[in-house]
Amino acid sequence: MASYGEPDWATPGGSGAAATTQNTELPGGTTVGTNGTSSANNRSGMILTLLSMLNIGMAALMTVLGLLTLLSFDKPFSEVLSESFLAIYMILFASLLCMYEIMWWMSMPKINKILRKNFGFMYGLRGKGLYLIFVAFLCIGLGGDNSVSALTWVTGISYLVVGLLHMFIVCLHPDISAKYQAPTAGLDANDGVIAGTPNPV
Repeated sequence: MASYGEPDWATPGGSGAAATTQNTELPGGTTVGTNGTSSANNRSGMILTLLSMLNIGMAALMTVLGLLTLLSFDKPFSEVLSESFLAIYMILFASLLCMYEIMWWMSMPKINKILRKNFGFMYGLRGKGLYLIFVAFLCIGLGGDNSVSALTWVTGISYLVVGLLHMFIVCLHPDISAKYQAPTAGLDANDGVIAGTPNPV
């Protein structure tokens, strides 16, 4: 029972406490009870974790494609040169994606500061989805002209599908998108950055 001058919600088990925790509104506009919110958080977290693991796998696939393309020298020099440039770009793009996703799992403050300053578009599902679609067309641009054409098409189509999946989640499941949190290591005072400095994005 609440003492005089204290509101009901200040007392554990008071009548107001049940009323304030009974319903919660999700970012998508759906109102659910406490148990529903916790299961929605679990589902969102699981989907975001699967997306991250999928992105790491695709980065590995593209790195292999880039390396195999660099190792194929059975064409005229001009074609080998253009394919080599594309292969190096693919390895760099794959490394960027992989580094970002690893930072999502573990703290790397210095790398986070550099990536956030120069590649801020990676720090949201929409930007990452557009990035994956862009890289997909880079792969598809190689097409069947290189010696590993099957792997090229598989990689390009995989990137396109996963990029569209990111955009699907952003557009049709904003509740999941709103739960996504980009890495912040190195951006607060506890990680050695002076408090009050502007956000690099």
